[in-house]
Amino acid sequence: MTTNELLTMAAFMLAPAFFSLLGMGAFGSPIIAVLGELSAKAKGRVFYDKFGQQTASMGLVLLLIMLVIYGAAFGVVLFKFPQFIQKFSEPTPPIINACFALGVFIILGIPYYLSWQKMDKAKGIHIALGLGSAIASVTGIAIAVPAKLMIGLSADINRTTIPTPDMAWPLATMYSILIISAAAALSCVYLISRRKKDDFGRDYYNFSLRLAARWAAIPMIGFLACQGWLLATLPDKIRVMTLDTSLGIVWAAAAGLGVLCVVIWLVIARSTTPLQYKGLTFLAIGLFWLMHTLNATLFVNFMSMF
Repeated sequence: MTTNELLTMAAFMLAPAFFSLLGMGAFGSPIIAVLGELSAKAKGRVFYDKFGQQTASMGLVLLLIMLVIYGAAFGVVLFKFPQFIQKFSEPTPPIINACFALGVFIILGIPYYLSWQKMDKAKGIHIALGLGSAIASVTGIAIAVPAKLMIGLSADINRTTIPTPDMAWPLATMYSILIISAAAALSCVYLISRRKKDDFGRDYYNFSLRLAARWAAIPMIGFLACQGWLLATLPDKIRVMTLDTSLGIVWAAAAGLGVLCVVIWLVIARSTTPLQYKGLTFLAIGLFWLMHTLNATLFVNFMSMF
């Protein structure tokens, strides 16, 4: 595939990647929210709990958006690619297990989001709901991502396995980590957009922005490390086809954008006045979107190689 063709594909992937980013934020929100709740309980600082509550509010909005968009997308896939249904008739198909885990995430996540204030006197139960939703979310993503690579959608190729099973581990790990970074990064933008309406005070927003930026940067570093792991597990033929073509440039550009995101978040996390860097929070989420677009382009090309 030529560079122009890859750029065209990446342009077409911008919109799906944007909604995928919102979906990752929805999946990662209970993790960030429950971390805030646990930190508040351990450190006795109400700002952690408030940040967790605001992340939960964001997570509920993102979850509702995700259900509408993903439901419509699933319907389109079943209509245009009827062979996809055949994969569900296989014994214990991985995608069914992923759907089950994500169903648990939704069933536990919605009451967790909605009952933050109602269960203020029953924090143990509320935290248990959050932990259950967070674990189910990570489990579902860890199963679903490599399952997508195994399923494929081509009518003339029956893909039931991938050439290198070891690829499933870095793929599962990297996107399980990325949903945490996505939720924290989106929470930075959400905090700023809600500041005038909620108005919890400058001290709170300075604290929560630094916290959100830190929790976005750390998982992203792990995600970037998994890129090297994935490269090491690629079959030799696929590795050559990737690194010796324009795909290698796409991969390097995606990694570079990830590094830029980390740098921006670290600047915010280390600042004593992070509210002065509001523009950087929007820049970081824009770079995150572009990075995710390039990674999605790479993923689609991987599927076509097998």
